[in-house]
Amino acid sequence: MTVDSYLELFTTLFGWTFYGILWDVLVGTGIVFLPFLGILIDNWREPAQGGEFGTVTGLSLRRMELELFIALLVVVLAGQPAALTPLNAASLNYTPPPTLIDPTPSTATVAAPQSTYGSTGFTGSLATVNVPVWWYAVLSMTSGFNHAVVEGLPSAADMRTYEQQARLATIADPRLRQEVSDFFSQCYIPARSMYQSERPATAAVNALLTTYGPDDPDWMGSQVYRNTPGYYDTLRATTQVSGWAYNAARDTEYDPAAPPTWGRPYCKQWWEDASAGLREKLITEADATSAGFSGLVVAIAPALASEQQNDAVAKTVLANAPPSWSNNDLVAHNSGSTGLLSTVENVAKGGLASGGVVAASALFSVTMTAVLQALPMVQAVLLLGIYALLPMIVVLSRYSISMMVIGAMAIFTVKFWSVLWYLALWVDQNLILSMYPDVNVFLQMFANPGEHDIKRMLLNMITTSLYLGLPLLWSGMMAWVGVHVGRSIEAATSPLRSPAQDAGRQGGSIGKTLLSKGTRR
Repeated sequence: MTVDSYLELFTTLFGWTFYGILWDVLVGTGIVFLPFLGILIDNWREPAQGGEFGTVTGLSLRRMELELFIALLVVVLAGQPAALTPLNAASLNYTPPPTLIDPTPSTATVAAPQSTYGSTGFTGSLATVNVPVWWYAVLSMTSGFNHAVVEGLPSAADMRTYEQQARLATIADPRLRQEVSDFFSQCYIPARSMYQSERPATAAVNALLTTYGPDDPDWMGSQVYRNTPGYYDTLRATTQVSGWAYNAARDTEYDPAAPPTWGRPYCKQWWEDASAGLREKLITEADATSAGFSGLVVAIAPALASEQQNDAVAKTVLANAPPSWSNNDLVAHNSGSTGLLSTVENVAKGGLASGGVVAASALFSVTMTAVLQALPMVQAVLLLGIYALLPMIVVLSRYSISMMVIGAMAIFTVKFWSVLWYLALWVDQNLILSMYPDVNVFLQMFANPGEHDIKRMLLNMITTSLYLGLPLLWSGMMAWVGVHVGRSIEAATSPLRSPAQDAGRQGGSIGKTLLSKGTRR
């Protein structure tokens, strides 16, 4: 039998374990027999009020037989745990949906839960729990139905996984943060100032801006600065850079007889080198802090050129760098016209303008992430409560058939939330693709958090409303339907009881009439 979360592997077993314990207590105290006593008293009291008139006794006996038979049937099907339908821990399993990080997830069981639920929190669960026939059939049908629906729905692109991993990609190594800061001040600022003063409009520059976007010159790994003569190819580090060997042909300002410890690479070399380049270090840092983030970018945007994919990784890491590296703000927001001073001024203006939206979007995103992680846990705990309390409902309903139907609908309603959450996930992914039809823009929005906050906050609000609103809407609709189903079942069985009730009332009225006449005489 398949469940819908890691926690449900254990709450299902414990819920039905509590069911068996509570049922044994009800049997041991004799409470399970009270509904039968109530049936006998009701079917004796009403005919007794009518005396010996008509066919009251025969109808009452027939009604008593019918109600006792229904009650016994409910006890056998939905009350007494049956050895015929055992729930084995080995048969329970959960296979999480595939993601970009884990496209072929393994199946979890109670023995191999792939979580801490089984190793610490839910130890001592029974290997086999007997479940009443009716409820076992409900569980099997519901699980099969839900997973058939999910299998029939289109697959989701899982853009949210990229968003979550993008937030984790950062610069944890302080030495790398220092090197990035040095590159910013020694390469990017001079190149940026030169570009702003010259404003080159050559065909080559225009082609680069067309390919990589008009905001390409606004970050330190700009393709314009790397591929336009006179920029990164001629600019060099002003100080020695650790890890770069001294090159006599390049580092001519040093005496070859007394070479320095390290050399001063050209900015293009410093950024692009396949082994010691700064971009390569940023990509490696992204994979270290965000579980293979560079591979995730390739998976989500395979149509982009490798240069654009690598730039997207580097931009994301720079955008998420710790606040202690203040230059990150300059990279993310600068759009100034000339030099560093104007850049800082524009940062201040942009930050003040979008600060409220950024804060609201970040808070909403964090809240949504916590809510989405908690929803399957809430579902699993609610199901545990339903399973554990079912014996009381079975007895207090006086072994009613309508109770069986409504109880089955309650279990189906809660378990169907998983399908609704998958539907919400599918809608969310397609909304992201619709709002960001250019996947390159989608990748870049994490490197420029101030430019797309309103749209991202709108997406988060829609997603949260779907994850919370669809189950609420569905549960409300099923409650409405459940009430009507219960009423329909009661209406269908009422004709079987009404003759005896009518006869009892008529007999009682006749008896009262005769007594009143005798008193008058």
